[in-house]
Amino acid sequence: MINYNYKDINIINFNVSIDECFNELRPHPKFKDCTFESYHDDKAYPSQAELKEILRNISNSQKKKTKRSFFSKKQKENKIAKNIYIDGTYGIGKTHLLSACFHNFKGTKAFLSFLELTYFMNFLGLERTIEFFKPIDLLLIDEFDLDDPATTRMVARFIESINNETTIITTSNRLPKELGGGKFDTTQFARELGVISNTFDTITVEGKSFRINLASWQAVYSNKSFSDVLNSYEAKRDKLLVDFNDLMKKLQDNHPFKFFVIPKNFDAIFIENFKPFTQLNDALRFTIFIDHCYYHDTKLFFNCEINEDIFLKEIMETSFERQFLRCNSRLDELGLFFKE
Repeated sequence: MINYNYKDINIINFNVSIDECFNELRPHPKFKDCTFESYHDDKAYPSQAELKEILRNISNSQKKKTKRSFFSKKQKENKIAKNIYIDGTYGIGKTHLLSACFHNFKGTKAFLSFLELTYFMNFLGLERTIEFFKPIDLLLIDEFDLDDPATTRMVARFIESINNETTIITTSNRLPKELGGGKFDTTQFARELGVISNTFDTITVEGKSFRINLASWQAVYSNKSFSDVLNSYEAKRDKLLVDFNDLMKKLQDNHPFKFFVIPKNFDAIFIENFKPFTQLNDALRFTIFIDHCYYHDTKLFFNCEINEDIFLKEIMETSFERQFLRCNSRLDELGLFFKE
């Protein structure tokens, strides 16, 4: 019998404390070495170089007044602190630049995804979340979006509460004026959406996804079988073999801010009997899981019989389409599918 030397998902300890979760508020392994110098902007899209310089200027100083020095005279006269909202498509290096800001900045700082921020709000309560983040000089939020009225209210209050002391830089695939569109009646939350939108200076960065060029590792395994790769893959940490239903059960049973414990412990995850999503909640949990795998650069191998997209048409036609498109984009870089 072949010894594949893999681990079982039942050995994973999801009993992580809130302090452990807060300790994770930094760029994860995939982005731990990101710098402005290692970001190679595409000369065909000058907005990339412009954004890089703006973020470099912000992160070079601990003094907030200095950080705001590049804003226009009109903006300087405003009482409300202006922050940066980076709008752009998938795979053009927004998270790389956000991570470079984190590494370059010398003051107190935190890096997390927008979904992680909302999980803290829901788990701890809004006031305790504000209390934790208010002393931070620089808050970096990846993949900003608004899915529902409750989140919109909380985020508006959160931003109002920390804005005077904290510089906020966030990335998104959706312009501020589009936030909440198609998900809820935005006209009823004009004040909250206005608070959020007016807090930021929006910078749109253009470009084409570079992820397709980063998937050369997939060619090493693409001509092998799922079991052959499971046997031959040499993991620096560990590798996990899990049935798709068992994986989804674990994701259903645990709070999403704990999902990081899976990719944190494994270089590669092998998923058997993978199938398309038919339930929206399961699809959303899976996208969160893939975000964590992306941050930890954990490779994913799927054994499946999929002849269509993993997110069925009725799932893609929901208001969460952009989250699923981001998930597909990240799977282009992280995933390899075997039809066996």
